[in-house]
Amino acid sequence: MKKAMKNSTAMTAFNVIAIVLLLGTALSFLITSVFNGRIDKENTNRYDLVSYANMFASGSAYLTNEVRAYAATGEQEHFDNYMREVDVTKSREAGLAGMQEIGITQEEQAMIDKMSSISNGLVPLEEQAMERAASGDLQSALDYVYGQEYASSIGEISTLKEQFFASLETRTAKDIARLNVIIVGLNVLVWVFIGVTVVLQIISSRYSTKKVIAPILAIERQMNEIANGNLHAEFSLKADESEIGILIDAIHRT
Repeated sequence: MKKAMKNSTAMTAFNVIAIVLLLGTALSFLITSVFNGRIDKENTNRYDLVSYANMFASGSAYLTNEVRAYAATGEQEHFDNYMREVDVTKSREAGLAGMQEIGITQEEQAMIDKMSSISNGLVPLEEQAMERAASGDLQSALDYVYGQEYASSIGEISTLKEQFFASLETRTAKDIARLNVIIVGLNVLVWVFIGVTVVLQIISSRYSTKKVIAPILAIERQMNEIANGNLHAEFSLKADESEIGILIDAIHRT
């Protein structure tokens, strides 16, 4: 008898492969969902990092503006604003703490440390300027906060700030782009799973029609012939080792 795969074995194989493909599709959807969540988180972190970085930079700029305003006018309001930022609001400290909580690179931390160091180096000049302004010597006060040393340090801080923002933007954009590439790959994988599943179902359907349904219909017709007493009706199906083939062999022997 001709060797052949059992029909039950073939159908089981089709079903197992279909289940694996469905599980693969479901897993791909799940992983895609996880990475979409990570992208949302990265976008949120990106926005928050920029906000905290602006808070840090704005705090430093605010102190500069207020000490210069106090040196130019001698108005107590500007002195109070300066001291409130230093002792109460502390925008720079809050912005730095927020960025560190989210996570920044060593390079970015180094730029922040350098900006902080330069900014701290300006404090003696600012204190002397405020002392001169408090005594009414506004010209000397202005010389401190508009002099070459002060202006050079402010320019250096501004340059570092631009480099910091550029580094932050480049890094976060790269992280998000990498996640997007992964998601695109996962989406392609999902469609591959779906496509293979469809092809498998077509193959399974054709196999069932050719190897199971069509032979069963032929067997039905042959059995009707036998039931009607016609034992010499032509029966062209060949026997093999499959379940249907064994049934066909029994009919031939009958």
